[in-house]
Amino acid sequence: MFPTEQLAQADRRPALIDTPLGIVGFAVALGGETLPAGPDSVWVLPSGARLHRWQHRGATVDLLIGNIHVPAWDGGAPVTTWAAIWQVTARAAVPGLRFSAEMTDLPAGASGGADPGECLAAVSVENDHFAVSIGGPDSELLALQAADGRLLPGDWADVLPPYENDSSEYGVRYGDPASIAWQLPALAAGEAVRVCIATAWCPRDDERPAAWFGVDLPLDTAYLALTADPTDALPD
Repeated sequence: MFPTEQLAQADRRPALIDTPLGIVGFAVALGGETLPAGPDSVWVLPSGARLHRWQHRGATVDLLIGNIHVPAWDGGAPVTTWAAIWQVTARAAVPGLRFSAEMTDLPAGASGGADPGECLAAVSVENDHFAVSIGGPDSELLALQAADGRLLPGDWADVLPPYENDSSEYGVRYGDPASIAWQLPALAAGEAVRVCIATAWCPRDDERPAAWFGVDLPLDTAYLALTADPTDALPD
C-alpha cells in the first residue's frame, strides 16, 4: 500500500477510534479465519496516520488509519473524521473476505442502528449531545467499483449484488446496535482489494446530520489525506 522503508515503527496495538459515544474497533477475516486484533507490524506516516500490517500465509493485509481534515459538506463547522483503508493483496487463493467495524461501550441513553443512503452503507449512534456515524460503500457502489476494476477485482462484478439483498452471499450486513460488515468474494493469487471505512462525529443537530455526510468519503480522498506529508506545505 505504502513504502515503509523510511517510516518509523510503532507499538503493535489494535486500531481503535475513541469517539464521544464509544470505541470503534475493526476486524478482518480471510475465509473463516479472523486475524488477530494486534497486527504484526505498525508504522507511523508523516501525517500521523498509522499503517497496520498482518502477514497471513495467503495474503498481506494492510490497514491505513488516521484522522483527516475534510471540509464539511455544507460549508459549516468542521466534522471530526477518521478514515480506515483496508487493502488485501493475495499471494494465494483467499476463499472470501469480511471487513467489519463495530462501536462498543455505548453510554446509557445512546441508541443506534443501520443508516444507509445512496451508495452508502452506514450505521449511526446518537444521544442528546453527539452523533457518530460509521460508513463505507454499499452493495451498489461495490458492484460499480468491481465493474471499474481499479479498487476491486473485475470478476467480482459478476457475483456482487447490484443492490442491498440479504439473500445474497455477498454484500453489507448490519448488526445491533452499531456494527457493519462487508462480506466479499474470494481473491485469486495476485488480486487485491481496497475498501475505505470512515468514522465521523459532531454535536447532535437534527437539522444538520454532518457526521452522516462525513462518512460518505471517497477512498482516493481519504488516501491522499492520510499519505500527505505536512512538511510539503511549509515554505522554504
